Amino acid sequence: MENFDIKNALEWLGAIIISVGGTSAIVIAISKWFGDRLATKLLEKDRSKYQQELEALKTKYQSELEIKKAELEKSKSLFLRYSEHQFNLYNDLWKSLCDLKHIGEELWEKAEPQLTKKFSKQLRETKLTVEKSALLIEDGHYKSLTTILDKFGNFEIGKLRLINLRNKTVHEMNEYGVRNNEIRNVIENNRQTKQEYIKLTKELSSSFKAQIKGE
Repeated sequence: MENFDIKNALEWLGAIIISVGGTSAIVIAISKWFGDRLATKLLEKDRSKYQQELEALKTKYQSELEIKKAELEKSKSLFLRYSEHQFNLYNDLWKSLCDLKHIGEELWEKAEPQLTKKFSKQLRETKLTVEKSALLIEDGHYKSLTTILDKFGNFEIGKLRLINLRNKTVHEMNEYGVRNNEIRNVIENNRQTKQEYIKLTKELSSSFKAQIKGE
């Protein structure tokens, strides 16, 4: 029965019916037997076909799944390395900003040339760190950092201006048209600049923490 198909079955059924004279009971019984055999054969054929298609789909999706898993692992590895480098970078940036802020506090208390040089040196180092690390700094943080460093730069200029004014004699101040309240104005401007960079630094601190936590 390996080559059993509908055509052969019908031919065989017809031959049997003719040979037995077409007795209805026999015809019905034989028809049922052949119908059952034919249905079973068709079901087996369809089952085999669908099983093959199912296996092909499983193989295809398994292959695609393995590819996606490999891509995910690669992305995860890159993300972890990026996060680690960024964490170290943000930590170094924050330390540099704190050093700059600390020297700024000293300079606020004592407007002296030596402290101004120290402040200027730290400001240059912090700016250089930011520039070198721009690829790993988030755009919003980079913008905030440049704004803060501009404020620190203005503070430096204000302190240099104050030192210069205090070193002038009364005669020089009169000669250059320096008003008596100009020193007070410079001090007040420096105070405002200091308050601004302190405020911005606190805001950046919160933003850095959120970035490190992945929020």
